Amino acid sequence: MIDETTEQMHAKEANLVAMIGTDHGLASVDVRSAFVLDKEERAQAMKKMRDFLGATGVTLITTCNRTELWASFDGVEMPERHVREDGHPEANDPFLVTLCQAHGLNPEDYTDYFVCRNNGESISHLFNMTCGLRSAIMAEDQIISQVKHAIGYSREHGLTDGCLEVLFREAVAAAKNVKSGVRFTRAYATAVEQAMHVLQEKGVDLANTTCMVIGNGEYGRLAATTLVEAGARVFVTVRQYTHGHVSIPAGCGSIPYTDRYLQLPQCDIVMSATTSPHYTLAHDEFVEHNVGNTLLFDLAIPRDIDPAIAEVEGCEVFDIDSFSTDVGAENTQAIAEAQSILDAGINEFWNWVQRRRQVQAMPDRGMFFPLFVNLNDKHVVFVGGGTVALRRLRSLLPFVNNVEVIAPEVTPEVQAMADEGALTLRKEAFTPGCLDDADMVFACTNDDELNARIADECHKAGRLVSVSSNRHLCDFYFPGVVQYENLVVGISAAGRDHRRVRQLRKRIERLLEEEDL
Repeated sequence: MIDETTEQMHAKEANLVAMIGTDHGLASVDVRSAFVLDKEERAQAMKKMRDFLGATGVTLITTCNRTELWASFDGVEMPERHVREDGHPEANDPFLVTLCQAHGLNPEDYTDYFVCRNNGESISHLFNMTCGLRSAIMAEDQIISQVKHAIGYSREHGLTDGCLEVLFREAVAAAKNVKSGVRFTRAYATAVEQAMHVLQEKGVDLANTTCMVIGNGEYGRLAATTLVEAGARVFVTVRQYTHGHVSIPAGCGSIPYTDRYLQLPQCDIVMSATTSPHYTLAHDEFVEHNVGNTLLFDLAIPRDIDPAIAEVEGCEVFDIDSFSTDVGAENTQAIAEAQSILDAGINEFWNWVQRRRQVQAMPDRGMFFPLFVNLNDKHVVFVGGGTVALRRLRSLLPFVNNVEVIAPEVTPEVQAMADEGALTLRKEAFTPGCLDDADMVFACTNDDELNARIADECHKAGRLVSVSSNRHLCDFYFPGVVQYENLVVGISAAGRDHRRVRQLRKRIERLLEEEDL
């Protein structure tokens, strides 16, 4: 039960999350290109950003359309923001300063290109952005995976925290719900589809064209596949073509990247989508090969194609900002439906914040009374099938006849237990009501929020529950167990000192074996 209003909760958590960002509506391709980091540089730069801000977690979202620095301040003080009335940062705003430092830029030159958001406003922006409502192409398909990759990269390098993890997870989940449940009126979901629309408008017969796609990454492969499906003859550049090591989209030929200029005279259309910090096609080399009457599509940030090529007679260059959709008026109802889903996701995040605060405020529950019970005919359910569940199952199975494990994935050892008939395995995600027949529950997932929800359901139904990730939510602790002939010894340290329990269990085992008690 939530006693506080959302506004009261937000006020208490006013310094929890903040961000600074720019996008296609604030800055040109060239400005956005200035804030691109190589993958190798990003982790070190983000660590410096986290330290500079004194944050507990950071992540950096960089796509063709946007750059956003996110930081959480879970239990620590957020640095003072310096923001103008219009939401743009002042030159001494710490978020702008650290972002510019990472790119060797002067903050004074970029105040008009960024916007600052704190707490509730930033969280609302994240949810809207993740489902594509803030994209150049309405409800585009790429942004969800880009947000997931951003938080995944931070996690991989130890730069995130629980707050950002839960926030981004809820934003991605809400965006997926929007994607599956809301129908938008949109003709083009990606920049590649927009480029194809441009070709259609120009009356280009792709069945009679030769195309070169520079780059064999995700967007390059999408471009190549789309062109092939339209009937074009397509060549894809590869930097090191070795059979079996480089995947070329079906129906495409390949040429070495170093031969791209030699291929140009045969090409009617060029699409380039790489992560190169340099032009893949430069003006002087382009002209040198007497190329004309070519349509060029630059799908990269920073730019792949020298804009000066647009001055070559008969050539047209389209960059990523050439592709946008303004179909908001046609999607009024869809946007309202999406916003309802997003609001529910935002509320889930704030509920998590409050549940965590309530747990943190719980008094110490003291020592638990040791009690030996008959579990032979009890229905014991484990939610989660990982290593924590495995350890407890090994100790518990000799005492229980009816054990059920609910988890979409389990360790090979748990699977073997199920194959041998030692337990029942349901390979599915936890859903409300799946514990209706349980007498005792073990919440052993790697998702703290899910464990808390399981505990809440059990407490409401009067079922005993043990939560592996939070001793405050436990009705009982799982003890260290020593079994020797007809003796059973249980050891507990009030859910606190597992190392001490393990050490004492081993000593008792040795004692029983040596003394033959």
